[in-house]
Parts: sequence; C-alpha cells; structure tokens
Amino acid sequence: MPHTILGSYGGEWFTASTPEQARLLSDPAALRHLEPFIGRTLAAGAAAKQTGVSVERMLYRVRQFLKAGLLEQVDEERRAGRPVRLYRAPGGLRVPFALTPFADLAAQVARHSLPYDRLRARAGGRRLHRLEPHARLIYRDDGGRDDARGEVHSETETLGPEALAAHPSRDFMGVMWLDDATAHRMSGLMDEWRDLLGRGGSRREGAQPYLIQMVLLALDPQEPDELLGPPG
Repeated sequence: MPHTILGSYGGEWFTASTPEQARLLSDPAALRHLEPFIGRTLAAGAAAKQTGVSVERMLYRVRQFLKAGLLEQVDEERRAGRPVRLYRAPGGLRVPFALTPFADLAAQVARHSLPYDRLRARAGGRRLHRLEPHARLIYRDDGGRDDARGEVHSETETLGPEALAAHPSRDFMGVMWLDDATAHRMSGLMDEWRDLLGRGGSRREGAQPYLIQMVLLALDPQEPDELLGPPG
C-alpha cells in the first residue's frame, strides 16, 4: 500500500495501466472534472455543479473517462422520465511516471516549483536590497584570464568573509559536472540535511523561517537546453 503524507486512504488502489489513463490523470483540466467522482457515487449533473461547468461539458468528460476505464456506471437513480445514471471513480489512483508523457511530468514539476520560485525571487531580492556594500558587476573581459574572449559579463559581486558571517543566507544555483562517487556523496549529505531540517518545520519562538531548496538531478549531456548556466 502506498505511503501517503497529506492525508490517509485505506481502500484499494487503482493503478493506471495505459498511456491514455496516465495522460488524463496528469492533465489538471481533466482531473478537475474527475475529482467529484473519486471515491464517491454521483450523477453527471451533480458533478458539473460541484465543478462549476456545464452539464454538457461534464458529460463529454464522463464519456472520455468511461472509454479510458477511469470511471464506471454503478447505478441508476429512478425518476419520472429518463433515469439518472450514477458514476464512480476509484477512491485512490496511482499514476506510474513511466506511463506519463514527459511534457506532462515537466509541467507538473514546474507547477509545483512555481510558488517556491516566486518566494525565492522575493526573498533573494530583499536580501540583495539590504546588502548595502553589495553590487552587480557589469564589465568587458579585458583578457586578464586565459579563457577571456572580450565578452561583456554581468555577475553578482562576491561577498567577503565578514559580510558572509553577518548574513547566514546563501543562494547558489549552477550546473556542475560530478563523477559517480561525488554524486553519491552529495546524495547522502542531502539525506542527512533533510533529516536535520525535519526537526525545524514548525513555527516556534526564537526561530526564523528560511526557504531551503535542495536539488541534485542528473542532466542529459546530449540535451543542450539542459546545460544552460555556468558549468560550475
């Protein structure tokens, strides 16, 4: 049984087994239409009302979900005229990443990261604004280094030891080439840091909130877009 973090579910899990199921369950718009049926029995009209869409739009999605095997008709509600069909989706769904389209996975990561990216930009900008002796350096390379090519560079001025000691905040991001031993060592250190940081996740007196991001992801050297940024 999968281990959940945000809530609990003790029922039987449905595992997506086709690319179409994975695609629909990874599509925020499609999932929004399926959500009223997850673990509940509803008519299309009631689900449309909950979701805030037209009944026609919901019926289109219902047919799509039925065809994909994510929804099933479980009953009918008798009434004058045509009976109302009742549908139900599993109460717990697993979506294997291997079945999920790559573009959808990348979009999921971007959506989940966006609030933290915004927070990092705000906190980083505030930190720079308060560092009075700190500055941005814009200059043309005058050939003082062997790899100089006369280019114009823009970079953040490096803080000296005294300034670093006065400001515990750090912000580093870059592409670095690591051998397997170093990558495994970094992975182990990050596990240790996560365990240490897990003790300070709640608000308490005398503590300052910090944004902490830890990322160690292997890039594809054959994909130029993944190597943007300073390599080290």
